[in-house]
Amino acid sequence: FGAKGTGDTSGYGRLVRPVALPGSSPRPYGGYFDDVVDALGGSLGEDTFAEAIERVVVYRDELTLEVHRERLIAVAQALRNDPAL
Repeated sequence: FGAKGTGDTSGYGRLVRPVALPGSSPRPYGGYFDDVVDALGGSLGEDTFAEAIERVVVYRDELTLEVHRERLIAVAQALRNDPAL
């Protein structure tokens, strides 16, 4: 048969569906998410928090904090050591 490429015979092999990721969420985040972010900000300090957290996303009732690589250890230690977190 000599099939080359993907072997897709349906004709849909080159269709590409774009995936849109959610952007940053504005305050208030809702529920207890505000309390969690405020507690982390208090534990890290406002300057370190601003440097460490790239963006906050609330999507489908889940909170995601994107942390800069250089500040990952400081954020992990704050999460471990602060009983409010």
